[in-house]
Formats: sequence, C-alpha cells, structure tokens
Amino acid sequence: MDLIEKAANRLNKKKRKSLVERAAEKLDLQTDDSSPEFREIEAAPVEPAPSGASDAVDKKVPAPDKSAHLEKSSLPHVEIDLKALEASGMITTRGGRSRAIEEYRVIKRPLLLKAFASDEHAVKNGNLIMVTSALPAEGKTFTSVNLAMSIAKERDLYVLLIDADLSRPNVARTLGIEGKVGLADLLEDSSLDVSDVILRTNIPNLSVITAGRAHEMGTELLASDRAEQIIREISSRYSNRIIIFDTSPVLASSEGGALAHNVGQVVFVVEAEKTSEGAVRGALDALSSCPNIGLVLNKTRTLLASSPYAQYYYGSYGSYYYYGADRK
Repeated sequence: MDLIEKAANRLNKKKRKSLVERAAEKLDLQTDDSSPEFREIEAAPVEPAPSGASDAVDKKVPAPDKSAHLEKSSLPHVEIDLKALEASGMITTRGGRSRAIEEYRVIKRPLLLKAFASDEHAVKNGNLIMVTSALPAEGKTFTSVNLAMSIAKERDLYVLLIDADLSRPNVARTLGIEGKVGLADLLEDSSLDVSDVILRTNIPNLSVITAGRAHEMGTELLASDRAEQIIREISSRYSNRIIIFDTSPVLASSEGGALAHNVGQVVFVVEAEKTSEGAVRGALDALSSCPNIGLVLNKTRTLLASSPYAQYYYGSYGSYYYYGADRK
C-alpha cells in the first residue's frame, strides 16, 4: 500500500463517527443555548415528582402551557396602563379588595369548575367562554375584561381575551392598547396563524387578540369553516388556558349566534331594570346551541333579597350576581 492510500485510509477513519457521537452532535444542535426559547425553558425550575407518583396526569389539573415560554420571547408586546384601568372602574391583577373583585370571584368560580371538570360534570370546550348580551350598552365588554383580569389572578391559569365583536370592537379601546391585525384578519387571511395576532401583555397570565378592523361581514367570518378550525386549534393548543370571546349583542347582530355553537359556556349580561324579559328570552333562544349559559345581572341598585339566588349577592358589594342556567 503506497503512502497516498495509507493517508486516504487514515483520513476516512477520522471522518467516521459512531452513532452515539452523531446523535450527540444532533442533540447539541437542537438544544443550542443561544436560542432565547431554549434559555426560557432551561431557566424554568423543575419540581421533583412526589414519591410513588405515577406518570399519569390528573385531568383535574391543567398541564403546563408550553406555549407560554414561546410567547415570552416571540410575540408582540403591549402595555396595559393598570392605573388608568382602575381609575375607569375596572379591576386589575394588582391585588387588593373591592366590591368588583369579590363579585368577579363569585362569577368566575363556576366557570372554572366546568372548564376543567373531568367527571360527569365535564363540559366540552368548557375553557371556551363567550360573553354577550341581548342589547348594546349592557356591559358585556366591561364584564369580559373584568372576568379576564379576575381569572388572570389565578396562579396556574392563563387567559386569552379575544375581541370577537367584529361590528363594533371595544376591547382594545377599553384596555388602551392597539393591535394592527386581529381576529378579522386571521379569519380572512389563510396565510396568518393564531400566533401572528396574539399580543402578550404586561400581565404575565393575560394575552389578547384584538378584533382588527371592523368588518361588515363579521357573521359570515365567524360562521365559516376557518373560524371553527381556528377555535378548535386554540382550544387544543392552549388546553390549560381560558379563552374569553367578547361578542356582539345577540339581538343587535347575528355574530354572537354564529359563534355560540363553538364554545362550551356563555356568560350572558343583563342590565338590571332596563332589559325586558322578552329581550332576554329572545336572546337565550338565539344562544340555545350552547347548553351552558350563566347570567350576570349588571348595574343593580337593590339587594334582590327576595331572589332565590340572593346568597350569591354580596350585599353592599353587589352590582352583579351569577347563577348557572344549564340547558340540557
């Protein structure tokens, strides 16, 4: 064997690597610590499993939301002025005790129980909650934002607030933020993904999707196959997240009715001493495709002492009360 052949053989031996070596190199590439996403995940503490614990996941406890790590590093960020929000009469996640905070604790609890029930009380798509009313100006956006803020106080849950009122969007204005693209753009443009329109906020557990531009064909967009596909994707992708849809009034627009069959729960806002019984009944009929409807009485001035649901009313705290109206 001449010198050239010997040199070639020696070079080939150096190039050959074992399966272990090649696998190690591949793993190094996949877990490059220069990636911001990797740094987020690597920094997250891992608690040891208790002794004797099985690998099975308890369905009553939502699984960790892996998407939260990606949101921290890759999604657009908006700042909500919490002081301004509180000054306008809204609640925030900054703590404290107030009438509204206590009331929304009462409102959210049955919603959360149904959202994550794993027994015979389990509700399909229970983490998808639609907030609406019969008529405009009854306080549905006020309720949507406050409910999202109250749930964002929970330590183990994330909230995605979606402005699905494509006729008269109001969530972005209420929060004092701006989104260049939103739900209408996502439904109309098939090249967009859910992650393209989510805005992370300065509240760690709260993200927002604005409505985008007002759209004259909102009902058709919300009733489309793409809307159903996107809602199904949101529900499965964020299984430990509550998704709140702020929708248009049922008797003022057909958008809410188009969305109702895709959600698991409806919060129906009624303005006390103003909304007629006929309007309430008509709106509930339009929402009949959703079997779980809860009513929030807004702007009350009396104690409702004669009401069978008075135990849910916080006396001097009360401007709202909630009861579950299951429709089987």
